Amino acid sequence: MNQTTRKNGYVGGALTFAVLAMIMFALYVAEKVAGMDQAAIAFATSIRSDVGTAFFRLVTNLGGGVFLVPVAVMMIVVLYIKKYRVEAMFVLISLGVSEVANELLKLFFARPRPSGVNLIELPESFSFPSGHAMIGPAFYCMVAFWIAQWFAEKRWSSLVQPAVFLFVAVLAFSRVYLGVHYLSDVLTGFFLSMCWYFVLRLGYEEWLGRRSTVVDPIPHSR
Repeated sequence: MNQTTRKNGYVGGALTFAVLAMIMFALYVAEKVAGMDQAAIAFATSIRSDVGTAFFRLVTNLGGGVFLVPVAVMMIVVLYIKKYRVEAMFVLISLGVSEVANELLKLFFARPRPSGVNLIELPESFSFPSGHAMIGPAFYCMVAFWIAQWFAEKRWSSLVQPAVFLFVAVLAFSRVYLGVHYLSDVLTGFFLSMCWYFVLRLGYEEWLGRRSTVVDPIPHSR
């Protein structure tokens, strides 16, 4: 696949998820999400179990700031030391822009969180869109992309991105299962995150096109 085809794919992906996000915004503003949200809550509560709750508690923690911030800081430090400062910058931008945008959107819409169905303590922030669904997925997908590239000769490299995409989908659903978000919060955040991911991929592709050579940022065994 040549560079132009890849860029067109990234643009198409970004536009597709942008349209999906705009549809969710429109449905929310038009107050057309109540049926969807209540059905999702009913489904989530119907499948709850001790094992499921323990699992989704673990998964949801992997999308929170307590976990993501230290991981991102370590990545930035390692990449910076290895003199791959553009990759370090992309890590910072990925999380930083998502966090700021999410906080602004939450303040703008000021949607209260679900009440009476939560299995964990309700965060103090507003509900729409979900921060876990909006911030973590783009970051994890970028990391998965890099891992797949750096370890391209490994047989398992082709499984990294599909596995991570499945993980971020489960991460997003964990917020509904645990009763701290509505489905519309999660879908909107997820669509925005995937749009941002493709924008990041496009930006990174543009930068790669300007490099004369590409060297693996982290040494590994061949």
